[in-house]
Amino acid sequence: MSLASVRERQVHAGARIDSAGETEIVRDYGDGDAEYRAIREEAGVVARDDRAQLRMWGRDPARMLNGLITNDLGRLEDGQTVQALMLTPKGRIISDLRVLRWVDGKEGELLIDIPADALSTILEHLKKYVPPLFARWEVITDGMGALGIYGPNAPTLVSRAIGLASALEEGESAEADVGHERVFCVATKYAGGEAGFDVFGNEAGLTALWDELANGDAVRAHPVGHTALEVLRIEEGRPRYGKELTEEVLPAEAFGAGDSLGRWISFTKGCYTGQEVVVRIAHRGHVNRHLRGLLLGERGPRPVEGTPLMEPDGGKEVGRITSVSRSPRLEQDVALGYVRREITPGSELRIGAEGGATATVVELPFPR
Repeated sequence: MSLASVRERQVHAGARIDSAGETEIVRDYGDGDAEYRAIREEAGVVARDDRAQLRMWGRDPARMLNGLITNDLGRLEDGQTVQALMLTPKGRIISDLRVLRWVDGKEGELLIDIPADALSTILEHLKKYVPPLFARWEVITDGMGALGIYGPNAPTLVSRAIGLASALEEGESAEADVGHERVFCVATKYAGGEAGFDVFGNEAGLTALWDELANGDAVRAHPVGHTALEVLRIEEGRPRYGKELTEEVLPAEAFGAGDSLGRWISFTKGCYTGQEVVVRIAHRGHVNRHLRGLLLGERGPRPVEGTPLMEPDGGKEVGRITSVSRSPRLEQDVALGYVRREITPGSELRIGAEGGATATVVELPFPR
C-alpha cells in the first residue's frame, strides 16, 4: 500500500506510475536500465506498493493462522518472521505470505505481509476458516507500508540508517529505530540474489528512512521502479503471486525439493489445510512438472505469458511460459515456465508451435 509522503518523494524523483491490479506502483524513474544497474552494482530503494499488510489479533491468532499455512508459527518469538504458503484443501497455492510478530503491536498480535493482488482472496479464506471468537483481522489501509533496499551496498546503508547490530541471513529479521519510529527489517535476496532488506514501518518511519537512504553523500540508494525489480526477480527465478503462484500450482512444482521448499513448509508441525497432499508428494510421490528457466535468445518477438512450450519433434505441449523479460546480465530474453519433469535442463523446446523459435531449459536461478 502506498504512503503519501513517500509517494511525494517518488514523484519528485521522476516516478512514472502505473496501475497494477487494484494498486498503483512506480513503473520506473525514466531509465530502467540504470535502475537495474543500481541494484546490481550499488543499491536501490523500491517502495513495495505491490504488498499489503493485515493485522490479526484476538484470543489465539497464532493458532488460528497456523492451521491455514504451511510453516510453523509455534516458535515465532517477538521480533521474528516466518514465510509460508496458504493452500486450498487440495494442496494448491492460494498465496505466499510472511507473518511477523512485531513487539510494537499488542501482545499476541500478528502482522501478515501479502501480495496486494491476493488481498481479497486471502480475506475470503480467513472469513471462511477463522472463527471470530478466536481471532479477528483487518487490512492496514493507512499509515503503514514497506520499502525494499537491495544491492551490494544495502547492508551498509541499512546498518547506517537503522543501526542493525548484526548481519541478517535471508529470512531473518530484526527490529530497529529510524529517528523515533520503530521499523521491522527482514533480510531477502528477492532482487536478483543480491543482498537486500524489506523494511516495514509507519509513514513517518519509512519517510525518514527514504530520506536517509536517498540523500547519502558517498553511498546512497537510488530510487528504483518495479520494472527493474521484475527483471531481477526473473533472473533469480523467484516465483511470484499471479504468475508462478496460482491455484493451479502445487508447492513442490514452484519450489522444487530440499532447502528451497523447506524455507516455506514445515514437515514437523501439526495439521493445516492442504497438508495431506504436501506430505503425500514429499514421501510417496512426485509432481509432473517443475518451474524452470528458459533462455530465449535474441531472435524473434518476445513471447507473452501463457505461450505454450512444445517438443521440437511431434509438437506435443510440455509446458507454458509464466514470466518473460530481457536479461541485461545474460544479454538475451529469458523466461520462467512450468515444464514437464521429463524435460531435463539442457533440453531445447519450441515456443508456441512445433516450428517456433527455440527455448533452452535451464536450472534456476539463471547462470551468472
